[in-house]
Amino acid sequence: MTWDVKEERLRAGREAGYALMLAALMALLFVQLFSLQVTGHRRYLSKSFGNKIQTIPLVAPRGEIYDRAGRPLAVNRTAYALKYFPPEGDSKDDEALKYIAQWMGTDFTTLAESVTKQKSVLYAYQPVTIASRMTLAQVAYVEENRHLFPGCFVETNNFERSYPLGIATTHLVGYTALSAEDELAAKKAAGYLANEFVGKTGVERQFESSLRGSLGSRYIEVDRNRFFKRIVVERPPTQGQDLYLTIDTRLQQAAYDALGGRRGAVIIMEPKSGEVLALVSTPSFDANRFRDADGADYLSRVSTDGRFPMLNRAVANGYAPGSVIKPVTMVGALETGKVSAGSTFYCPGHLEIGNRTFYCWDRAGHGTVGIVDALGKSCDVAFYNIGLRLGEDNLRHFYEEFGLGRTTGIELPSEAKGLVPSREWKREHYSGERYNEIDRLWYDGDTANLAIGQGYLLATPLQVLNAMNIIVNGGKVVRPTLLKGVERAGKVETPRRDSPQYLNIDAATIDLIKRGLRRSALLGGTAETLAGLKVSVAGKTGTAETWGGEPHSWFCGYFPAGDPQVSLVVFFENGGSSATTAVPAARRLIAQVAQILDL
Repeated sequence: MTWDVKEERLRAGREAGYALMLAALMALLFVQLFSLQVTGHRRYLSKSFGNKIQTIPLVAPRGEIYDRAGRPLAVNRTAYALKYFPPEGDSKDDEALKYIAQWMGTDFTTLAESVTKQKSVLYAYQPVTIASRMTLAQVAYVEENRHLFPGCFVETNNFERSYPLGIATTHLVGYTALSAEDELAAKKAAGYLANEFVGKTGVERQFESSLRGSLGSRYIEVDRNRFFKRIVVERPPTQGQDLYLTIDTRLQQAAYDALGGRRGAVIIMEPKSGEVLALVSTPSFDANRFRDADGADYLSRVSTDGRFPMLNRAVANGYAPGSVIKPVTMVGALETGKVSAGSTFYCPGHLEIGNRTFYCWDRAGHGTVGIVDALGKSCDVAFYNIGLRLGEDNLRHFYEEFGLGRTTGIELPSEAKGLVPSREWKREHYSGERYNEIDRLWYDGDTANLAIGQGYLLATPLQVLNAMNIIVNGGKVVRPTLLKGVERAGKVETPRRDSPQYLNIDAATIDLIKRGLRRSALLGGTAETLAGLKVSVAGKTGTAETWGGEPHSWFCGYFPAGDPQVSLVVFFENGGSSATTAVPAARRLIAQVAQILDL
């Protein structure tokens, strides 16, 4: 009896312990279930939902660019793109990608490498681009056979930049491209996407902040393998602002044609407003081709071309201006009283300066010339004498007053300053051990050369034209501009422009200079072939000697001479004599411009 009682008690204790343990486990399970289903419901639901729904940023279409009359210069074209959400892992093992490559007729290894590269720079869950220029037939096939393209969809929010005038506007409008690898980190930090095109040159780059729109977003559903299932909701991006330039596409094309593909530049302006009507540099290239199948090869050929077609010769490089700068020299001489309206100079075809002989371009000599003929016939000997009277300091002062040696402020990147040399500059420039003290000294010959736009003086075609415009405007300095208006909220707003500055130049000086410039375009002047045009022209020629090769060929002028509406500069790098190159090209161009504008 005693043993049975003990056994019964032990069994009851064990059962009570088991019951207590079971009760504790049930309580713990209840607490956990409560936490999962009640307390943590929102958190776990959100986490589960997030595993299926991903946010894809959408690139905004860029603002478009038009000329002053609304003619297109840069527009967006819809380009259907095949996008793909690749699974994690090596793309070379992607069976779906193999089928896509076979369907497209593309080498699988090349396509897989492209996908891998895109995955390395894109944000998580961003689709890679398989094809960017799908035909309507291809779009229809993908949509009708979606089961054959797991993870793929056709992107309709895909735009391609197009430049209607192509090669004629490249240096002006510029082009867009994806950010280079060394730019990606900075661009991402600024809110850019790796697959977002940015302005690289020209207006596209200068006005990037206006042309770039605001990103949109798309919420998409993916399965556990990252394969795209469906679009849940989409917030469209906002297009960038449209720009209206001061350019006239008719004049732009005429200016491009006038250069005939030779190395050079043409700029046409309204001198009174500073508005640029045309700006061309040649040789050029067609940015539309960069996205063709052979785009990479085309870019390689352009960037290695020995004629440097990517250089904007209109604004981004300085050249010896030669005689086109003589009007500024003459302004300085008249304003300082070194010469007067009645001054004359005798030209036997040469002038002895120190132990050197400096020749006039006309070795036979011009005889005795006054101020007007010195300009109109571009007598070097007269300007050697004028330069020596002025001196290097005065010459530099007036060149800088007329905008040489600094940028004009036009809305283009990479504008060159040019060079106005000085004694200090020469000493520093020749400070190397291979030079002697004699090389570092400034001589009267340097001053004489400076007075005729030779020696070390460098100016861009835009600077030369800007200096001419100051004379046209009687000393008023107007900054060159390309921007006519910006479209905001459906309205085109005119940008606020800087107030013009004024040089203190006597009206009689301006009148005398203009008479000399008009004389140039009459019989016996250096641009006498312009005398036969229906519109009256005034201007200055220049044949600038270079350190090697043929001289640069220049013409800079304006018309009608009595009431200037248009000014222009025509420049041919190593083009030879202005009489045989720049002036004939200017003559044809002026005739076209006058006809187009009904002048």
